[in-house]
Amino acid sequence: MNAFPTKARWAALALLALCIAWLIVSPATAQEPAPTLVPPTLVPQPSDAMIDALPSESAIARIQAEAKVRAGILYNEPPFGVLNERGEVSGFDADLARAMAEAWGVDLEFVQVTRQTALDMLAAGEVDLLLATLPHMRAYDSRVEFSQAYYPTDQAMLVREDDGAAGLADMANRRVGVVVGTRAEQAVAYWQQRSGIAVTVQTYLTIDQAVVALVNNEVDGVVANRIRAVRALTQPGIARLLDEPVMPEPYAIAVRRQDINLRNLVDKTLQFLEASGKLNDIHRANFNNAAFPNEGWINWVNVGDEAPHPDQFGADMPFPAQYVVPRMQNDHTLRVAGLSELPEDAPESDRRMVATGRAIVEAMAARWGVNVAYVDGGVEQVAAGAADIAAGVQADWNLAGQVDFTDAYAMRGEMLMVPANSGINSFADLRSRIVGVFADEEGAVERVEQLAQSQSAIIRSTFSILREQDAAFGMLVDQNYNAVFGDSVRLLPHVQAQPDQVRLIEDSSGNPFWYSRRYLHFAVPRNDIDFHLLVEYTLQELALDGTLASALANVVPGDELPPIDIWPGSSEYLGYDLSFRG
Repeated sequence: MNAFPTKARWAALALLALCIAWLIVSPATAQEPAPTLVPPTLVPQPSDAMIDALPSESAIARIQAEAKVRAGILYNEPPFGVLNERGEVSGFDADLARAMAEAWGVDLEFVQVTRQTALDMLAAGEVDLLLATLPHMRAYDSRVEFSQAYYPTDQAMLVREDDGAAGLADMANRRVGVVVGTRAEQAVAYWQQRSGIAVTVQTYLTIDQAVVALVNNEVDGVVANRIRAVRALTQPGIARLLDEPVMPEPYAIAVRRQDINLRNLVDKTLQFLEASGKLNDIHRANFNNAAFPNEGWINWVNVGDEAPHPDQFGADMPFPAQYVVPRMQNDHTLRVAGLSELPEDAPESDRRMVATGRAIVEAMAARWGVNVAYVDGGVEQVAAGAADIAAGVQADWNLAGQVDFTDAYAMRGEMLMVPANSGINSFADLRSRIVGVFADEEGAVERVEQLAQSQSAIIRSTFSILREQDAAFGMLVDQNYNAVFGDSVRLLPHVQAQPDQVRLIEDSSGNPFWYSRRYLHFAVPRNDIDFHLLVEYTLQELALDGTLASALANVVPGDELPPIDIWPGSSEYLGYDLSFRG
């Protein structure tokens, strides 16, 4: 005899099938399943037509009308987002959302999302932005737009404490554990594809099971998000993390695609919170008083001392009059501003910067199969539609209403050059000595005095250098000064030409020491998202395969690259193969 009536039995079977399907189905984006306080709501996948149908106004319009921002957040991802026992949402993401709403002068509404529903809820307008430990992955760029990364993390390799592995290459042909359905699976596939290293993958249901397998020698490594891996190590001395990341995982805030006004509002607010120290306070409150990891963080020029407000940004969706990629595909030409021919008497530093910019632009154009046409002028040519891209630009909030900016592709800044055999290793060693500065570098004398004072050193005087090509000669032969303080691109030719005679001051790791840095970006047309992404992806590929480092060798000392976030994903975009082809 059946235990249930027929209808009830069928209902129970249907419910069971639904639960099983929910547990085993992994979406195309390979989001991480995790327990949640409220069962996830299954949202139908939108059609291509829905994805392509862009809203007519920015989410800023609704935020202003209701004086409220709706932030999608995870409730089960400590220490980023947690619904605590008092029914309050806490964590780094939650506190960051509160700080942003406070800066904007609006109320904040938390909306629970899951890894399965977050993107759909943003696309449907149920939330205005996502702060949900969402990494900027290239696969997501077709659906949403990301802020600059607000938290640098990665998928990392956990090995036994006594394992001899020093880097990922040492894991070749070994057994690696991952938690099924998490981004760790993507990370291992990404790493193997990019490196050519083969491993045997073993899946587990939880990270605790994977760590136990590691300790019991069932696997040789476990891949997981670095923060989660640290939290899973409840006993010291049994395992350690390799420094080299398996896959970068930069967390960023997501908004609707091409909502550039909201994205700019978010980015400027993030930069304001970092510059004001508020982001560091939030991090310390959620990460055991640890300082915010701001290495590589770049604030644009003119971020300001006051919090940005929604009414300072448009409530419209300003689409370009013409998109670059279709035009470029039609006439096979990339129009580039900011890299025009220089006069014959141009200083060496200017020549090097133009040559470097051209090398990078032409490397990108080669991967797109187009020619390069150089246009006189700079950012204004991009804003007017007369150029597709401008090089050598500092990202500036005063220009954000005219153009958009990519990640930095180069950097220059203040350095100190001294005789190679001198005992000078800092400003403290310049007490009662003379420092040479370039006459046309505004504020250089004040900077020298300020830096000397910061190390309790009083220099005798400064000497004005009229021509950059005379910098080393005036120090070594004429002995007019004991050191030269100035632009790194002006000092580097002397160091490369006379490595036995002059050197740059180094830090404790043996790298050239920067007293300040100025980052150079590409300016691209405002809200032309596909071209913007094409430039960003290509720049990242140049960084990954070493092309960028080669191009920068004559303007950046050492092997250092500007801080470029790598967004994991395919090297193909819009029909272009962006990978290095020799």
